[in-house]
Amino acid sequence: MNVTYAMSKKNLHLFEIIFIWMVVNIIHHNFMTIFALNMGMFDFGNNPAQYWTMALNRVFLIPLLIVWYLDRSLGGKRPYKKWVFLPINISILVGIEYLANALNVYNFYQWKLWWSFIEWFVIFLLVNYVWVWFQKLLRKEMG
Repeated sequence: MNVTYAMSKKNLHLFEIIFIWMVVNIIHHNFMTIFALNMGMFDFGNNPAQYWTMALNRVFLIPLLIVWYLDRSLGGKRPYKKWVFLPINISILVGIEYLANALNVYNFYQWKLWWSFIEWFVIFLLVNYVWVWFQKLLRKEMG
């Protein structure tokens, strides 16, 4: 997917891609910190390999999937396309979380599957609204 995304025509401006990447990292990092450290619902283990796998997952894979989803949702002439593919993308992200749990990258304590769906839906809403605000600002500055 990385090669496909790198070689394909993008509907997002480079500044939008960087901005979305940063917003996703900030929101997801804060969410994971609150629930992992403060509430003790996740355990990241003490193994450095587990930590780096989790860090690469959170810093690169998850933002890439969200940027790719937003970029693909802009393409085409159907305005409902974004909302049709949202459950699919959320399911992929939840699947990545549970695959990491199954591979012992991190462990869930007191965490339920449906909370992950709510988590990603809220993150997508926040990213979408901040992105729309940034689009307006970017168009105003560049146009």
